[in-house]
Amino acid sequence: MPVDQATVRRPPPPGLGFRPDIQGLRAFAVVVVILDHVLGWPAGGFVGVDVFFVISGFLITGLLLTEYDRRGRISFADFYRRRARRILPLAILVLVITYLASSLLFLGDRARSTAWDTLWAALFGANWRFAFTGTDYWQTDGPVSPLQHYWSLAVEEQFYLVWPVLLVVVLSLAARRGRYGGSARWAVGLVLGVVVAGSILFALWEVGHRPTVAYFSTFSRAWELGVGALLALAAPLLARIPAPARPAYQWAGLIGLLVSVLAITAQSPFPVPGAFLAVISTALVIAGGVGGQHLMLPLTNRPVRYLGDISYSLYLWHFPLLILLGAALPDSGPTVVVLTLVGTVLLSMLSYHLVEDPIRRSSWLEPRAPGRPPESRVARISRYATVAAVATTVVAATVAVLIPPPQAPAETAAVTSQSDLSAQIGTALAAKDWPVLTPAPGELGRRGFTQGHGQGCRPAIPDGNDCVIGSPRPARLAVVVGDSIATAWLPLVRGVLEPQGWAVRDLTYAGCPFLASGTTSPINSITRSCPGHQQIVRRIIEENRPDLVIVSNAYRQRFTDTGGRSALAEWERAARTARENWLAPAGKIVALQPPPLGPDPKSCITRFSAPQDCVSQLGDEYRSYAEVDGRVWSGKRAWHVATTDWFCQGGQCPIFVGGVIVRRDGNHVTAEYARKLAPMFDEALTPVLRGPSD
Repeated sequence: MPVDQATVRRPPPPGLGFRPDIQGLRAFAVVVVILDHVLGWPAGGFVGVDVFFVISGFLITGLLLTEYDRRGRISFADFYRRRARRILPLAILVLVITYLASSLLFLGDRARSTAWDTLWAALFGANWRFAFTGTDYWQTDGPVSPLQHYWSLAVEEQFYLVWPVLLVVVLSLAARRGRYGGSARWAVGLVLGVVVAGSILFALWEVGHRPTVAYFSTFSRAWELGVGALLALAAPLLARIPAPARPAYQWAGLIGLLVSVLAITAQSPFPVPGAFLAVISTALVIAGGVGGQHLMLPLTNRPVRYLGDISYSLYLWHFPLLILLGAALPDSGPTVVVLTLVGTVLLSMLSYHLVEDPIRRSSWLEPRAPGRPPESRVARISRYATVAAVATTVVAATVAVLIPPPQAPAETAAVTSQSDLSAQIGTALAAKDWPVLTPAPGELGRRGFTQGHGQGCRPAIPDGNDCVIGSPRPARLAVVVGDSIATAWLPLVRGVLEPQGWAVRDLTYAGCPFLASGTTSPINSITRSCPGHQQIVRRIIEENRPDLVIVSNAYRQRFTDTGGRSALAEWERAARTARENWLAPAGKIVALQPPPLGPDPKSCITRFSAPQDCVSQLGDEYRSYAEVDGRVWSGKRAWHVATTDWFCQGGQCPIFVGGVIVRRDGNHVTAEYARKLAPMFDEALTPVLRGPSD
């Protein structure tokens, strides 16, 4: 596109060269992220990612504008070559090592899941993978991927697939009208302002309807990069800030960042309005440094600047180390923390000096030019290693995700008595090595409930079950109500009642307890649909008056309003109200105590762990809820079936009993173990069914 020479020689905007204060911002951002992930403090440390987004939007847009000012055009080829040299080598190296380590450490389904994560991360689509797996109720409390932090990298690269093109289009239209200069910047600013405003509005909607997706969504995060881009556009104006006022801007921004990491929590709606303070504060620091001397000591001293230099390496390495070391060394909290922090620093320093910086400064991907100096040996070796790593990762991960899962071992027989079960629990607690387990540990992630179970009732849940009892009403009708804990008990209930001629109907809804109180599920759609589902179940019970109701709910609930009571007191009140009012038309009510909480076998059963690593202890909270549970459901027409002895002995609870894995995750009993317990439930149910209703 032809432009006049004045345009080509326009000096670059101020404040877009090397900025030591921005290196300090990078250091701040990566440190709070790592501390949050590794130590759990500060609670809002995850806003460091938002700081990175603003910085990235500012610097990248500034580089694009500088290129346009100097050359009258923007070369997409040059831009993406620079991005590839900057991002790809280290990102691929960490992907390869994480995938290989996960393959050695994890079993079956978790290894395959990590392979999928690797492929999505390599294609810069990790944010969408984690967004949609996170909206699956059964994945919300599953093992954390060692590559989950790649979501932010994916958001940035997706933004930069679109933003340079949009920038060139607007600048080109302005140039054709002969209006390049201030008016063109205003045009770009107007377009970018629309993008930012639209992204914020969309994020507000998405946070209310799909909060998990909103956190990872490029559309809900674009405004943060856009704010940085607006700063780059406004650099000539920001350079006019009086010198005495610049430190005030930067100190106000730094204080705002400190407040944000201390005040924001995981429960804050994110990214809007939760990220507003962090984004505005970052913008203040950047704006105050445009055209300034950058003498803000907390951000510009040499150690902090070096942390900023290696911040990309620090970010990429810390999370895989944390997850992999945590899986390899269960119950070694302080050791894992120390090894993660030390390992992160050492690996980051090595990878920065041997991979990241040499390749970034190399001529990799540049077209061959006469007289160009030869590429350094370090850069050449790093480049070849990167290409080999890409090929290795793609081939290995593709093989991993395509190999069919092995067949699970045969199911073991049910126990015959409580003494038999207790003996098997004792044997499991004393085990030193893993026996052959059912189901296979590596396949737990694939073994969901029977299709349709726990899906709730239409029309409250459009894709739920048709919960009509039918006509004529079965002579012996039993219904199962509650959340996913009750759903997990269905194989047990069906295995005992159906051979005796009972018709068993599933009225459960995962994430929606049968309690007379508002609750919040990890999945927003479940929270919205739960009251309607409860209403339908109450109507079914009122109209059909089932002979037997089996109820089970998770103990730990997130209530929307406790009325000033403790969570335990609210659980007791809500359960008692449900029994006395909602279940009044039922014949007999049997409450099944939920299993004790414990480690997720998908995380704790690894190639390097031992059975003792997966033994859990009965906590005081569980004992308190169990006491309340027994008190609520031991009354008129109601019986409570205590299940603690089905899982634990002397307060210790193994992850397997008699070769059968007890839970599929942290709290849901496996179908195999539920069926194993059938004689125990039958024994507990017999006096209930034979006795009078009162």
